[in-house]
Amino acid sequence: MNSSKIESRLALRARGKAPSPIREIFPLMSIPGMISFGGGYPNPDTFPFTRMKLCLRDGTELETDTPHLKKALQYGPSDSFLHAREQITRWHEHKDGVMPAEGSLVVLNGAQEGLFIAAYLFLEESDSVVVSEPTYPGALSAFGSFCRNFVAIPLDEYGMDTDALESVLENTKRDRKRLPKLIYTIPNGHNPGGVALSEERKEHLIRIAEEFDILIVEDDPYQLVRLDDSSPGRTLQAMDHEGRVIRLDSFSKVLSPGLRLGYASGDPVIMRHFLLFKQSANLHTSSLTQQMLAAHIEASEPEGFMSQIRESCRLYRSNRNSMVHAANELLPGSVEFDIPSEGLFIWFRLPSFCNAANMIKRYSRDLKVILVPGPAFSSTGGCTSCMRASYSMVRDDEIREGINRFAEMIRREERV
Repeated sequence: MNSSKIESRLALRARGKAPSPIREIFPLMSIPGMISFGGGYPNPDTFPFTRMKLCLRDGTELETDTPHLKKALQYGPSDSFLHAREQITRWHEHKDGVMPAEGSLVVLNGAQEGLFIAAYLFLEESDSVVVSEPTYPGALSAFGSFCRNFVAIPLDEYGMDTDALESVLENTKRDRKRLPKLIYTIPNGHNPGGVALSEERKEHLIRIAEEFDILIVEDDPYQLVRLDDSSPGRTLQAMDHEGRVIRLDSFSKVLSPGLRLGYASGDPVIMRHFLLFKQSANLHTSSLTQQMLAAHIEASEPEGFMSQIRESCRLYRSNRNSMVHAANELLPGSVEFDIPSEGLFIWFRLPSFCNAANMIKRYSRDLKVILVPGPAFSSTGGCTSCMRASYSMVRDDEIREGINRFAEMIRREERV
């Protein structure tokens, strides 16, 4: 997409945003021999920390010496800490087969920040966003900060129903109504649905975006949380030839959520606006945590990091299997669910007499079991008889007992 076309899509609040003059001269400071009277940066000789050592589970020690640590403790570029950008670029190319171009990657305070930035940049109050039904509540919250209009598309075992989406957009266009501004999708390990967007539907979604001239937000934090030996397949970004996909990656599910590290990648013009937002909102994501990530990827190499992730997924696979077994044995036959091959969730569809939100209020304290009621994931007030269960943090014995208590919750609801 060309620059003027992207600029015309921006919300009024995001247009004409001037870059920070101090932030813009930051790259000049790295030129050898440069004497800078520019930035009001604290002198690194005053920093009390001289060395950082990270000890990994396998006994490996990663040490950041004084020069690297001084840089990591100082203000850094708004898009990314240089060492981190180099390593994240290697990582992205290794896992997706896509080499981010210059200026097409911005490190975030978790992928959630990327959702908020996309909403800030593109959504006016009168705009609408395509989402699946159900969908991730954090996305509804981020988009809902700027608009209240959602186009809910059904979700099934193959992900968002793109045929239904195409039909809705055709009707919208035929009726001369405004088309949605963004299409939001979680292509792998859908939260809460636990399903993946099929290859066929990925291709269809790209064609739809091209035909109706809409941007896609590809939110993919569960891409590598694989519960079998399958591959997540091509990303939407890898299929995109027009710069329509704003891709959000996260290290929260594969490294640590406490680091608050994710990144956005996409058309350099769009990423430039992400950068301008960072300059005015928080200057940059912590360089210290970026250095921790960079050291880990550099020491492990991308394939080593991938192997660590696959090893971690064995725990999730075991827990998934335990929950599926317990659900098949203990829950009423009227309860439906899909068996996830990625991600951390199972989406339970309960009998129509069940009111999920009321069930949690009435029975959770007494039965000592918690699931998240379906309406939390709905943009329409629906999913009233659905529940999301996560198997990521529970022991095997807890899973069976928890599903048994969930079954009792359903029995009590039936007697009401």
